[in-house]
This record gives sequence, C-alpha cells and structure tokens, in this order.
Amino acid sequence: MTATEFLKDCGTFYLLTVDGDAPKGRPFGAVTEMGGKLYLCTGEHKALFSQLMASPKAELLALKAGTREWIRIDGEIAVSHDLAKKERMLADCPNLLKHHKTADDPAFCLLEMTVARAEYHAGKEVALLEV
Repeated sequence: MTATEFLKDCGTFYLLTVDGDAPKGRPFGAVTEMGGKLYLCTGEHKALFSQLMASPKAELLALKAGTREWIRIDGEIAVSHDLAKKERMLADCPNLLKHHKTADDPAFCLLEMTVARAEYHAGKEVALLEV
C-alpha cells in the first residue's frame, strides 16, 4: 500500500496549514500522485493558498473509517501551473469536473506536495510508506 492509495481509500483527508500563529485544517477528497509527489487542488483566491505561500510546510492526516488505521504525511507544497499535470488531476479525480470544466480554468490551482515523511499507524504498528 502506498500513501496515495491509503488517502484514496479513506475518501476524506485533512490538509493542515498555519495561518500566522494559528493552525488551520480543512477536508479534501481529491488526490493523485505523479513522479513521487502528491497533488491536490484549490483556488488562488482562497485563504488556504495565501497560507501556503506564506508557509509552505503542510501536513495531511487521514483516518480509515471503522479502523484504527491512520496516516500522517509531512511535506512542502508548491504551486504547479503545468497544464498536463492539471489534465491528469482531472482525469484521476473526475469529481473535480463539477468545479473545473477544463484544466486551463484560471480558478484551478494545482498544489504539488514534496513528501518528507509518510507514516502509517495501525494500533501500535508504525510504518513508513512510499508516496
């Protein structure tokens, strides 16, 4: 199992950022992997985008429903405007088409996470996962 597979199995996961001196978290459901990096999306008009530009370190958390299995993924996020990657994100996560009809939608911002560590936890078991 990879970190990406675990996130997709969970359905909902949480992106944690910092806003000044306060933590912020929000749910996400769309994720894909390309070249060993995780990709999420948002809009450049959202507070999340400003928070990540000010402090690109972020964490993803997910708990698999009905289990004690969870994951913590730490890394840094950068913005990608690569049209081919945006097209792949829409293909891998078709539910995004409700919000972004095409990859060149100016409101569609791709977040590229370089993962530093992906920890899988199940009770007392802790293991590192590949992206």
